[in-house]
Amino acid sequence: MTPTLAQITKALLAAYNRYPRKNLGQHFLIDPQVVERIIAAAVLGPDDLVIEIGSGLGVVTAEIAQRVNHLIAIELDQELLGISREVLKERKNISFVHQDILKADLAALAHGRKYKVVGNLPYYITAPIVEKLVTAEVKPERAVIMVQKEVAERMVAAPGTKKYGSFSVFCQFYAAVKLESLVSKSSFLPWPTVSSALVSLIPTPYPLFPGLNEERFFKIVHAAFQQRRKKLSTSLAEFDLTDAGIDLNRRPETLSLEEFAKLAANAS
Repeated sequence: MTPTLAQITKALLAAYNRYPRKNLGQHFLIDPQVVERIIAAAVLGPDDLVIEIGSGLGVVTAEIAQRVNHLIAIELDQELLGISREVLKERKNISFVHQDILKADLAALAHGRKYKVVGNLPYYITAPIVEKLVTAEVKPERAVIMVQKEVAERMVAAPGTKKYGSFSVFCQFYAAVKLESLVSKSSFLPWPTVSSALVSLIPTPYPLFPGLNEERFFKIVHAAFQQRRKKLSTSLAEFDLTDAGIDLNRRPETLSLEEFAKLAANAS
């Protein structure tokens, strides 16, 4: 009988006398159905180059590498990198990089090729990783990432909902964002304390609002949501918005990206 991902993971941890490190947010994915969802959401094919954020024990890495031309696994934990390198030494289409994902030059690693990103993100650094992916000079074609459920809901939230905020606006400004599926705590070893979700991002290859001053746009967005329960006339009092054509008696969570862009274009 073929061993399950859970059995393989437990055997590797025991063989290398290794325990998941809480300080690095390590929770190993052991659910084959979730792995298949990742592969489907990333639309992986035999010509693809994939950059994986965190090789872990190499168990999921192996599953993904079977479907693609080349996989580059970035792992910060030196011990885990050694384990995954040893476990996957027979696979010739995997490269391993010992580096902090936030410091990695993804375009340089890709050597000019188009690339996709997959990763079970350490939840405590989700936002900076997402920012890195969607604002990179050379963006991935697509990224499929595991994040905390609450964060995923904020990323995809629509105007007028409780979860909609500055992070929603940021993500949707730079990418088409989709919540692919919720993921049970039991899909991981050990179980995380929070629920998870699988999110896909397709970075926009061109500015969403051509000619817009992005610095001013996000300054307005952040100022508005810092006082999200107050009217725009109060939270954005530092700006002259009389010509924006937006009712300043509204609250920030009711505004669409287009309306925030209109504010930014007419602010002084």
